[in-house]
Amino acid sequence: MKITLLLSCFFISFLSSFTQTGWKVCNAPIFNSRVDDIFMVNAQTGYAVCGDGKIVKTTDGGENWNLMLQSTGIYNRSVEFVNESKGFVGGFPLSGGTTNILRRTTDGGVTWTDLSSLLHPKAKKGICGLAVADSNTIYGGGNWFQDSAYLIKSTDGGNTWGFIDMHSYASSIIDMHFINKDTGFVTGRGLKPLQTAVILYTTDGGASWSYNFKNDTPSEYCWKIQRLTNRIYYASIEDMTNVPPKILRSVDGGMTWTRLVVWPVRYNIEGVGFIDPMHGWTGGDQRRSFETKDGGKTWDTINVCPYMNRVVKVNDTTIFASGDMIWKYKGTGVYPPISDKKFAWINCYPNPVRDILTMEVSIAVPTHIMVTVFDELGRQIKIIDNSDKPKGSYLYNFNTSGLSLGLYFVVLKTHEDKQLVKIIVRR
Repeated sequence: MKITLLLSCFFISFLSSFTQTGWKVCNAPIFNSRVDDIFMVNAQTGYAVCGDGKIVKTTDGGENWNLMLQSTGIYNRSVEFVNESKGFVGGFPLSGGTTNILRRTTDGGVTWTDLSSLLHPKAKKGICGLAVADSNTIYGGGNWFQDSAYLIKSTDGGNTWGFIDMHSYASSIIDMHFINKDTGFVTGRGLKPLQTAVILYTTDGGASWSYNFKNDTPSEYCWKIQRLTNRIYYASIEDMTNVPPKILRSVDGGMTWTRLVVWPVRYNIEGVGFIDPMHGWTGGDQRRSFETKDGGKTWDTINVCPYMNRVVKVNDTTIFASGDMIWKYKGTGVYPPISDKKFAWINCYPNPVRDILTMEVSIAVPTHIMVTVFDELGRQIKIIDNSDKPKGSYLYNFNTSGLSLGLYFVVLKTHEDKQLVKIIVRR
């Protein structure tokens, strides 16, 4: 009798651990890369885009997602809609492509028009973020590659596009949020040599910018930004080396920002989103995400949404997250075990190294890779490769004989993933 009671208690506890989070995986096509962005037009209708070229749509509140379009040679990165019919998708071309970098639909995703020919040549490296300020004013811009600080802007609903060079303020542009046609924020990576995380602010439609946040840690990106209320904003910081992960919170409408440490040891985060001022999530790595219920003061690990990139609040009870799949939170739910899906690997040898370091890189999908060497303080030493690659394995050699003795980091970053290896240089 006691054994039966104990087993019953254990079973109830086990089920509780799988339902208390409120997250579940939505029914959607199989995604072969990361789901990078979600935009909900309203509580029922929304769109999501994936790195394998898919654009999917839901009309039942995210329970089911249907494939609208799949393209080859493009990594779909961002999606934003003006209304249920009219929207835009931005992407990164793979292997030097020049089409589908920016697309528009006016019939709810049934058909799409390629707008790439309307873009400035420098903008054809890709569109990482999109923001619809009003029915006529749309912003897009940048990507995480080196030397990719730019915005595009349309004031006629996407028929024509201007170009805003941001190289005076940043080395990369990642995400954005615009309050109206003139006032908004963009996130990214600051100027060399430190390239710290930055948030830039404009009140004149992008003609001039101020730094509302500039971090003091080298080699970071300010990644995603979320406007929860008129006063409360959140943003995430992706650190490239060995620094504990952090998010940012503003309680004065994005004018000033406070850093909140998520975890005591290095961990990659990119996505961040809150459903109310106390309850939120962040993540970005394969193994786990993080949840807070006290406004970001403390965090617990949670087995939902590996590779988290975008978190979208719909209303006071519903929120979506994109990553390995499309995840939905609505107070109750069941989530599956975390998959072993992995997008990138790197191995460095010999380690410790005296002269030539060999780096073996493998990627599971076509993507852009950046292999970079950083010193112990997180300062960039050398970019080994920064280019589009088909899936496969690649070998690099790096002569360390000119480096001072000590600790260094080799970082592999792709559209979907980030991997880090610590190396020791000795003589």
